[in-house]
Amino acid sequence: MRQRPQYLLAALAASGHPVYFVDRKERETRQADGVTIVPSVRDVPAKHPLLYVHFAPLREVFDRFDDPTVVYDVLDDLEIYDEGEVGLPERHRVRSHHGPLMKSAHAVIASSAALVERHRPERADILLIENGVDAERFGAPTHLPADVPLDRPVIGYHGAIARWFDFDLLAGVATAHPEWSFVLVGPVLPEVSEQAERIERLDNVHLLGERPSDAMPAYVQSFDVGVVWFVVNHLTEAVSPLKLFEYLAAGVPAVATPLPSCAAVPGVRIASSVDEMGTAIAQAMATRDDETHLRLDATAAATWSARIAPLLKRLEEIDRRTVPS
Repeated sequence: MRQRPQYLLAALAASGHPVYFVDRKERETRQADGVTIVPSVRDVPAKHPLLYVHFAPLREVFDRFDDPTVVYDVLDDLEIYDEGEVGLPERHRVRSHHGPLMKSAHAVIASSAALVERHRPERADILLIENGVDAERFGAPTHLPADVPLDRPVIGYHGAIARWFDFDLLAGVATAHPEWSFVLVGPVLPEVSEQAERIERLDNVHLLGERPSDAMPAYVQSFDVGVVWFVVNHLTEAVSPLKLFEYLAAGVPAVATPLPSCAAVPGVRIASSVDEMGTAIAQAMATRDDETHLRLDATAAATWSARIAPLLKRLEEIDRRTVPS
């Protein structure tokens, strides 16, 4: 899935930086969105790089580089790592590296206002760099995918299906509204496979699995309404769902559970119960054409180039934005 790190790096590339993205699954070097994707950190130029890192233990590779400028991105609450780190030695855990990296990074950014407030005591100059959207990519008309059932209104979701997904809420709404199809596009994480299997037994719920990132605009455009089905807790209160802006950029009305970052976006309907969600979805479909301007306004200021502007300014202020000629 193409997520925040990929979009941020593509925006840095568009701003003039030569950008390298290390993906150990790659077998050879290739180009994508102005970014050079390489199979090893050894393929990255070593002198005076700008290092973007969102997984704190990777600070252990910093000594490979000559005078690096480090940007640390706090893109989720640290709690998201805890479950997967059970049994790991302390030196390999995110929290063990987070504190030192907060102090040593040249710039620290966070994806939501909630994360900024939580981490401001550790780093007074932390910057809010909200998630954005490639509006041109999601707004350009395309052929709709053949595997989406279009015989009924499509209530869609795209992204990972994980422990923060509200399976009970979706099951309740799907049961109450057999006249709608509920389509989920994205990988099902192993820890929630049983819950996913349970909702898939409903006749009008369709789990399509993971699809290529380049196909996402077509899937989103097939939705009549896009929904963010997240439980609301300490972890998700700090989340800024990328998919929300992608719904809007595709011209699709959005409904979300009461996450602070979603409630702050004009035109997004908020619902928390089965009845509220059903009503909000119905209203979104009924007023889809009338509220086009709200969706356009919400995405116009949310381009990735606009989002990274404060970071580029900060790097210039500390004389660390070096773009090779």
